[in-house]
Amino acid sequence: MSVENALNLLGVSESASFDDILRAKNSIVASIKDNQEAIAQVEAAYDMLLMRSLTQRRAGKVVDRSIRFADVKPVNPLGVRSMPQWVQTTTKNLPVSVETPSTGDLGLQAGVYGALMVLTYVNETSTSSAIPYAGPDVVGLILASSFGASLYFMTRRNLKLGKATLITIGGLVAGAVVGSAVENWLQVDIVPFLGIHSPATVVGEIILFSQFLVSLYLR
Repeated sequence: MSVENALNLLGVSESASFDDILRAKNSIVASIKDNQEAIAQVEAAYDMLLMRSLTQRRAGKVVDRSIRFADVKPVNPLGVRSMPQWVQTTTKNLPVSVETPSTGDLGLQAGVYGALMVLTYVNETSTSSAIPYAGPDVVGLILASSFGASLYFMTRRNLKLGKATLITIGGLVAGAVVGSAVENWLQVDIVPFLGIHSPATVVGEIILFSQFLVSLYLR
Protein backbone atom coordinates (compact mmCIF):
# COMPACT_ATOMS: atom_id res chain seq x y z
CA MET A 1 0.00 0.00 0.00
CA SER A 2 1.32 3.43 -0.94
CA VAL A 3 1.24 6.49 1.31
CA GLU A 4 -1.24 8.16 -1.05
CA ASN A 5 -3.59 5.17 -0.84
CA ALA A 6 -3.27 5.13 2.96
CA LEU A 7 -4.17 8.83 3.17
CA ASN A 8 -7.16 8.35 0.86
CA LEU A 9 -8.37 5.30 2.79
CA LEU A 10 -8.29 7.13 6.11
CA GLY A 11 -9.61 10.33 4.57
CA VAL A 12 -6.85 12.56 5.93
CA SER A 13 -4.51 15.07 4.32
CA GLU A 14 -0.74 14.94 3.93
CA SER A 15 -0.36 17.45 6.79
CA ALA A 16 -2.74 15.63 9.19
CA SER A 17 -1.51 15.33 12.78
CA PHE A 18 -1.15 12.02 14.61
CA ASP A 19 -4.33 12.78 16.58
CA ASP A 20 -6.24 13.38 13.33
CA ILE A 21 -4.98 10.10 11.83
CA LEU A 22 -5.76 8.12 14.99
CA ARG A 23 -9.22 9.67 15.24
CA ALA A 24 -9.93 8.87 11.60
CA LYS A 25 -8.80 5.26 12.05
CA ASN A 26 -10.91 4.74 15.18
CA SER A 27 -13.95 6.31 13.53
CA ILE A 28 -13.71 4.10 10.46
CA VAL A 29 -13.08 0.92 12.49
CA ALA A 30 -16.10 1.70 14.68
CA SER A 31 -18.31 2.05 11.59
CA ILE A 32 -17.14 -1.21 9.96
CA LYS A 33 -16.60 -3.37 13.03
CA ASP A 34 -18.26 -6.37 11.36
CA ASN A 35 -16.03 -6.27 8.27
CA GLN A 36 -12.72 -7.81 9.28
CA GLU A 37 -11.18 -7.44 5.81
CA ALA A 38 -11.94 -3.71 5.71
CA ILE A 39 -10.60 -3.29 9.25
CA ALA A 40 -7.37 -4.99 8.22
CA GLN A 41 -6.99 -2.52 5.35
CA VAL A 42 -7.58 0.44 7.69
CA GLU A 43 -5.02 -0.91 10.16
CA ALA A 44 -2.54 -1.38 7.31
CA ALA A 45 -3.07 2.21 6.19
CA TYR A 46 -2.55 3.44 9.75
CA ASP A 47 0.66 1.38 10.07
CA MET A 48 1.87 2.76 6.75
CA LEU A 49 1.51 6.35 7.94
CA LEU A 50 3.26 5.50 11.22
CA MET A 51 6.17 3.94 9.33
CA ARG A 52 6.39 7.02 7.14
CA SER A 53 6.65 9.23 10.23
CA LEU A 54 9.33 6.94 11.71
CA THR A 55 11.32 7.10 8.48
CA GLN A 56 11.07 10.88 8.41
CA ARG A 57 12.21 11.11 12.02
CA ARG A 58 15.25 8.92 11.39
CA ALA A 59 16.07 11.08 8.38
CA GLY A 60 16.04 14.19 10.57
CA LYS A 61 12.81 15.61 9.17
CA VAL A 62 10.23 17.32 11.39
CA VAL A 63 7.25 15.10 12.15
CA ASP A 64 4.41 15.08 14.65
CA ARG A 65 6.14 14.63 18.01
CA SER A 66 2.96 13.33 19.66
CA ILE A 67 3.65 9.96 17.98
CA ARG A 68 5.31 7.44 20.29
CA PHE A 69 7.97 5.13 18.88
CA ALA A 70 9.72 2.32 20.69
CA ASP A 71 13.13 3.93 20.12
CA VAL A 72 12.10 7.30 21.52
CA LYS A 73 11.88 7.96 25.24
CA PRO A 74 8.54 9.59 26.14
CA VAL A 75 8.81 13.20 27.22
CA ASN A 76 6.93 14.35 30.28
CA PRO A 77 4.21 16.91 29.55
CA LEU A 78 5.00 20.52 30.37
CA GLY A 79 5.00 21.06 34.11
CA VAL A 80 4.73 17.42 35.14
CA ARG A 81 8.45 17.08 35.83
CA SER A 82 8.31 19.90 38.40
CA MET A 83 5.29 18.46 40.24
CA PRO A 84 5.78 16.85 43.67
CA GLN A 85 5.89 13.06 43.62
CA TRP A 86 2.61 12.71 45.52
CA VAL A 87 0.84 14.92 42.98
CA GLN A 88 2.17 12.82 40.10
CA THR A 89 1.12 9.60 41.84
CA THR A 90 -2.37 10.93 42.62
CA THR A 91 -2.85 12.21 39.07
CA LYS A 92 -1.68 8.91 37.61
CA ASN A 93 -4.13 6.90 39.72
CA LEU A 94 -7.15 9.07 38.90
CA PRO A 95 -9.74 7.56 36.53
CA VAL A 96 -9.69 10.87 34.63
CA SER A 97 -6.64 11.97 32.63
CA VAL A 98 -5.59 15.37 31.31
CA GLU A 99 -4.69 15.54 27.62
CA THR A 100 -3.51 18.37 25.41
CA PRO A 101 -6.13 19.05 22.71
CA SER A 102 -5.36 19.47 19.04
CA THR A 103 -5.48 22.93 17.50
CA GLY A 104 -8.62 22.01 15.59
CA ASP A 105 -10.47 20.87 18.73
CA LEU A 106 -9.35 23.97 20.62
CA GLY A 107 -10.60 26.31 17.91
CA LEU A 108 -13.91 24.51 17.46
CA GLN A 109 -14.76 24.30 21.16
CA ALA A 110 -13.58 27.83 21.87
CA GLY A 111 -15.90 29.03 19.12
CA VAL A 112 -18.90 27.09 20.42
CA TYR A 113 -18.51 27.97 24.10
CA GLY A 114 -17.47 31.54 23.27
CA ALA A 115 -20.71 31.96 21.32
CA LEU A 116 -22.73 30.57 24.24
CA MET A 117 -21.02 32.95 26.68
CA VAL A 118 -21.64 35.93 24.39
CA LEU A 119 -25.29 34.87 24.00
CA THR A 120 -25.63 34.71 27.79
CA TYR A 121 -24.20 38.21 28.13
CA VAL A 122 -26.40 39.62 25.34
CA ASN A 123 -29.46 38.07 26.94
CA GLU A 124 -28.53 39.72 30.24
CA THR A 125 -28.09 43.16 28.70
CA SER A 126 -31.38 42.82 26.81
CA THR A 127 -33.30 42.01 30.00
CA SER A 128 -31.63 45.01 31.63
CA SER A 129 -33.05 47.37 29.00
CA ALA A 130 -36.31 49.26 29.13
CA ILE A 131 -38.07 46.52 27.15
CA PRO A 132 -37.41 43.23 28.97
CA TYR A 133 -37.03 40.03 27.03
CA ALA A 134 -40.25 38.10 27.59
CA GLY A 135 -39.07 34.68 26.54
CA PRO A 136 -38.14 31.39 28.15
CA ASP A 137 -35.30 30.85 30.60
CA VAL A 138 -32.54 31.60 28.08
CA VAL A 139 -29.71 31.01 30.57
CA GLY A 140 -31.13 27.59 31.40
CA LEU A 141 -31.42 26.72 27.71
CA ILE A 142 -27.85 27.84 27.10
CA LEU A 143 -26.55 25.72 29.99
CA ALA A 144 -28.48 22.72 28.69
CA SER A 145 -26.93 23.31 25.27
CA SER A 146 -23.46 23.49 26.81
CA PHE A 147 -24.09 20.19 28.63
CA GLY A 148 -25.02 18.54 25.35
CA ALA A 149 -22.06 20.11 23.57
CA SER A 150 -19.71 18.81 26.25
CA LEU A 151 -21.03 15.26 25.80
CA TYR A 152 -20.70 15.54 22.03
CA PHE A 153 -17.12 16.81 22.06
CA MET A 154 -15.95 14.11 24.47
CA THR A 155 -17.76 11.17 22.85
CA ARG A 156 -16.45 12.16 19.39
CA ARG A 157 -12.98 11.52 20.83
CA ASN A 158 -14.02 7.93 21.65
CA LEU A 159 -14.83 8.58 25.33
CA LYS A 160 -17.65 6.41 26.66
CA LEU A 161 -20.94 8.22 27.22
CA GLY A 162 -21.13 7.26 30.91
CA LYS A 163 -17.70 8.66 31.71
CA ALA A 164 -18.35 11.74 29.56
CA THR A 165 -21.57 12.37 31.50
CA LEU A 166 -19.80 12.11 34.87
CA ILE A 167 -17.04 14.48 33.76
CA THR A 168 -19.60 16.95 32.41
CA ILE A 169 -21.60 16.86 35.65
CA GLY A 170 -18.38 17.38 37.60
CA GLY A 171 -17.58 20.42 35.46
CA LEU A 172 -21.07 21.78 36.02
CA VAL A 173 -20.83 21.38 39.80
CA ALA A 174 -17.34 22.88 39.92
CA GLY A 175 -18.48 25.82 37.78
CA ALA A 176 -21.52 26.37 40.00
CA VAL A 177 -19.38 26.39 43.17
CA VAL A 178 -16.79 28.77 41.73
CA GLY A 179 -19.48 30.91 40.11
CA SER A 180 -21.35 31.25 43.40
CA ALA A 181 -18.15 32.31 45.15
CA VAL A 182 -17.40 34.89 42.45
CA GLU A 183 -20.97 36.21 42.57
CA ASN A 184 -20.86 36.53 46.37
CA TRP A 185 -17.71 38.59 45.95
CA LEU A 186 -19.03 40.80 43.15
CA GLN A 187 -22.64 41.08 44.40
CA VAL A 188 -23.86 42.20 40.99
CA ASP A 189 -27.45 42.46 42.21
CA ILE A 190 -26.29 45.41 44.34
CA VAL A 191 -23.55 46.88 42.15
CA PRO A 192 -23.88 45.81 38.48
CA PHE A 193 -20.64 44.65 36.84
CA LEU A 194 -20.09 45.29 33.10
CA GLY A 195 -23.84 45.63 32.64
CA ILE A 196 -24.56 42.38 34.50
CA HIS A 197 -26.97 42.64 37.42
CA SER A 198 -28.24 39.06 37.67
CA PRO A 199 -26.39 36.57 39.91
CA ALA A 200 -27.62 33.75 37.67
CA THR A 201 -25.76 35.23 34.70
CA VAL A 202 -22.47 35.37 36.61
CA VAL A 203 -22.83 31.76 37.73
CA GLY A 204 -23.91 30.74 34.23
CA GLU A 205 -20.85 32.32 32.61
CA ILE A 206 -18.50 30.54 35.03
CA ILE A 207 -20.28 27.22 34.41
CA LEU A 208 -19.89 27.66 30.65
CA PHE A 209 -16.17 28.33 31.04
CA SER A 210 -15.84 25.30 33.33
CA GLN A 211 -17.66 23.09 30.80
CA PHE A 212 -15.33 24.35 28.09
CA LEU A 213 -12.24 23.39 30.11
CA VAL A 214 -13.38 19.92 31.21
CA SER A 215 -14.64 18.93 27.76
CA LEU A 216 -11.41 20.13 26.17
CA TYR A 217 -8.79 18.71 28.53
CA LEU A 218 -10.26 15.82 30.54
CA ARG A 219 -10.54 12.21 29.30
